[in-house]
Amino acid sequence: MKNRIVKKMVAISLVGVMALGMVACGNNADEAVESETAVEESVEQEASETEPTEAETETEAESQSANLPAYEYPGPEYFYTVVYQYLIDEFGANYEQADVCIPCPIIIAEDYDDKEDIKLWGNFWIYNYELNGDTLEAVSGGSYPGCLHIKMDNEANYVVSEFEAVGDGADYEPTAKKIFGKYYEDLVKSGENTEENEALRAQIISNYVFANNLSIKAYKDYGWDPVSLPEQNIDSFYSQLD
Repeated sequence: MKNRIVKKMVAISLVGVMALGMVACGNNADEAVESETAVEESVEQEASETEPTEAETETEAESQSANLPAYEYPGPEYFYTVVYQYLIDEFGANYEQADVCIPCPIIIAEDYDDKEDIKLWGNFWIYNYELNGDTLEAVSGGSYPGCLHIKMDNEANYVVSEFEAVGDGADYEPTAKKIFGKYYEDLVKSGENTEENEALRAQIISNYVFANNLSIKAYKDYGWDPVSLPEQNIDSFYSQLD
């Protein structure tokens, strides 16, 4: 009887040991799974922290573009500062906002005799650009031929008092002849001299880039190859008015 009790107790002990072993193995397996899961989560977290998402990359590019400084006339003449700013405010407002709006006034003739009515005849271009890498890409713009009338206000500041605009379509020639008068043929010749006009445009952009310490190398119109910018020439391009 005693031997049977001993054998029974031994059997129970063995069963207990096996059960404990199974529990221990189960715990080890669970711990292994949990450890593996934790490692995977850690790797995924590190990857997400070190590799920028597509949305983050796009946001960074947009931020860089949005940081372009607004165009300001870099020459010493306050008179032309007013003219350039007028072109941006009045004509640039006709388009959706881009990264930067840069005017390109092609002056045909000037008359400073009457300080209460200074006249500038020209083809006043406006260009809106988006920055793509180191290239300014034109996205909108247009030309506004006509005559700017400028006067001095009571505080001796120049202000644009009027803009006589040349008409569109069938109205172009008669209104251009009326507004430009003896300078009409000069307007026609200026419109044909695209090489000189583009050189002026490139120089204005180059001086803007230099004045703002930017790393822009070229500008580009849709469907055309990029045009490399010339060296800046702020000191000689602009001069003090008498």
